[in-house]
Amino acid sequence: MIKRKGSALIFITALSGLLLLIAITAGVNAISDVSITNEEKSRTILEFACESGLNRAKAKIESSFNNNMLSNLEPDIAFQGTNSDDTGATPAEKAFDDENFESATVDYYSFVVDAGENNPDISVRYSITNGRDPGEDPWSRTQGFTTNKMRVEAVAFAPEYGWIGMTEDVWARRTSLFMYQIFFENDLEILPGPNFNLTGLIHTNEDLYLNAGNTLNIYTDSLTSAGDIYRGRLDKNSVGGTVNITTKDQNGNLVGMGKDDDSENTDWTDIAASNWSGTVKDRSLGASRQEAPDLKSFEPGGYYDTNAGISIFVDTSGAQTLYEITYNGSTVTRTSDELGGALAETEVYDYRENPSGGNPAANTPVKITNVDPNKLHNALGYYPDNGVIYMTRDDAVPDTDGDPYNPDPGRNVSGFKLVEGEVLPDATTFVSDLPVYVEGNFNLHTSDDPAIDTWKPCAVVSDAITLLSENWSDSESNWKDPAVDPDKSMPNATDTEFNLVLITGNVPTRTGQYSGGFENFPRFLESWSGKTVDISGGFIQLFRSKYSTGNWSYGSYYRAPNRDWKSEPRFDNLNDLPPEFVDMFPSAAISVIYSDWRLISRNESSIGSFNE
Repeated sequence: MIKRKGSALIFITALSGLLLLIAITAGVNAISDVSITNEEKSRTILEFACESGLNRAKAKIESSFNNNMLSNLEPDIAFQGTNSDDTGATPAEKAFDDENFESATVDYYSFVVDAGENNPDISVRYSITNGRDPGEDPWSRTQGFTTNKMRVEAVAFAPEYGWIGMTEDVWARRTSLFMYQIFFENDLEILPGPNFNLTGLIHTNEDLYLNAGNTLNIYTDSLTSAGDIYRGRLDKNSVGGTVNITTKDQNGNLVGMGKDDDSENTDWTDIAASNWSGTVKDRSLGASRQEAPDLKSFEPGGYYDTNAGISIFVDTSGAQTLYEITYNGSTVTRTSDELGGALAETEVYDYRENPSGGNPAANTPVKITNVDPNKLHNALGYYPDNGVIYMTRDDAVPDTDGDPYNPDPGRNVSGFKLVEGEVLPDATTFVSDLPVYVEGNFNLHTSDDPAIDTWKPCAVVSDAITLLSENWSDSESNWKDPAVDPDKSMPNATDTEFNLVLITGNVPTRTGQYSGGFENFPRFLESWSGKTVDISGGFIQLFRSKYSTGNWSYGSYYRAPNRDWKSEPRFDNLNDLPPEFVDMFPSAAISVIYSDWRLISRNESSIGSFNE
C-alpha cells in the first residue's frame, strides 16, 4: 500500500510548490504597485499554483514506482480508474491527505491552495494519464532501461485571477541493477593504469573520481553521481592521463574531460551540458541517490542458503573434508570422490590477503573448494530449478576489529573457486558469504544467435571476487617460495574472457592508501602485462568485504591487464537476466524524467471545467 504520510519525497515535493507560491505572492504584493500590473500578478500566482499541481503529480509517480511492493521491472501503475495496481493501492488511495480523487471522463486529483491574506483561494486539479501513442506497449525497452511514458496535466482557477493550464510529459525509467555496467553504493574510483574501455550505464550513490595512467574511454548514455564528480584521485591530490566520454556508443565522438572539468569548477553546469548533453550528471545537475534494494542475507542460514536450489556446506573439521549438499528437497553428505571431483579441496596463495613480506616461511595459502558446475550437475543428476547455488565453509573467520583500513590479524580467509566454466549447464547465480575465485574462460559466447549461443545468464555474489586467467595453476601460485620458483617470477596470465555480473564487496580508500579502485574491483593475482581481461556483464558494489580485507598494492602480487569491460548485450532482454534477480533485488532503481512542458488552452484541457 502506498503510504500517504511520512514520505519525505512526497511531503517536500508537494509542499515546495505551496511554499514557493506563498513566497512569490508575498513578493508580488510588495512590489506590485511599482513594477507589475494586477493582471501580471494574477497570472504569476496562478502559474505557481498550477505548477504545484504538476509537482504533486510527479511526486506521486516517483513514489509509486519506488514502492517496495513492486517485484518486477514492468509493473502496472494506475492513476485512473478504481482498480488497485501492482503497488496494492487504487488511484483514490494514492491521494495525499489534503486531496480528493475525483471520477470523471478523465479522473483527477484536486486540492486548494491558500494563497495568503487578502488573496483568494485557488482551486487546483491535476491528472496522470497514458502518454503513449495509440497501440504502443505500456513499457518500451532501450539500452538498459524499461520506460513508461505518462502525461501530467494541471489546471488552476480562482474567480478573481482566472484560469491557467499546464501539461508535461513524464518518463518513469526503471533500471535493474543488472542493467548497469557499474553500480556502486560507496565512492566510485576509476583510475586505471593501462588503457581502459568502458561501455554501459554507470552510477554511484557517493562521489565519482575519474583519472588515468594512460587513456580511459567511457562509452555511455548515463554517467551519474549522487555526490560530486572529480577529475582526479581520492587518495592523493593528483590528476593524470586522458579521460574521454561519449554520449553514444563506440561510434560516437569522444569528448575529453579536462583536469578542471569537474564539480569544483564554477562553470561545471555549462561544461557538462555543452560537452555531454546531459549524459554526465552529479548532484548539482539533478543526479540523485538510487535506492538499491537491500541485499537479503547471504550468511549461512540466511535467505540464499535457505532458498537456493543447491546449498553446499563444506565441513573441514574431520580428517576428511565432507560436503553437505541440500538439493531437491533432501540433504546428502558426500566425499569428493563420491562426487566425481565436482567439489574438491585445493590451496591458492593469495598474496593480497596473506602477504609473505618476502619470508617464504610466512606464506599462508587460502583454503579453497573447487566447484565444477558441470560435474556437480552430473554427480547429482540435478541442477537447481531456480538457478541459485549457495556455498559456505566452516573454517573462515571474518574481520571484526572495526578498522576498515587494515586487515584483522585474527581473520582467516577461505573460500571457493569456480572451474571448468566455459559452458555452464544452465543459467546460474552463485552465492557465497566468502570470497570466490573464477578460473579460466568463463561462460563464453559461441554465437551471435541466441538460439544456439552457449552463454547463460550468470551472476556471482560473494565477499570478494578474484579472476584467474586460463593459464592459472594452483601449484605455481606460491611463486615467492624459492623452492617453487628460484627466480621468484610472478606467473604470467593469458588473455581470458569472463561473462558474468559481479556483485561483491571492496575496501575503502583513504589519503595515502588506495582501495584499488573500480579497475581492481575484480581482483587479480598474476602478471597480466600486455594481456586482456574481457568482461561482459556488470559490476555491483553494495557492501564492504568482511573476509577479503587485505590492502591493495601494485606489483607485489599482480600486474595490470588491458581491460575491455562492457555491458552484456543479452541483458537488453529481461528474460536473459541472471536467475532470481527479482528476489535478490525486489525493486529497481527509478529515475523520472520530464520534458515538453507547455501551457495549454481551455479547449486542450481534459480536466479544466470548474463550473465558474
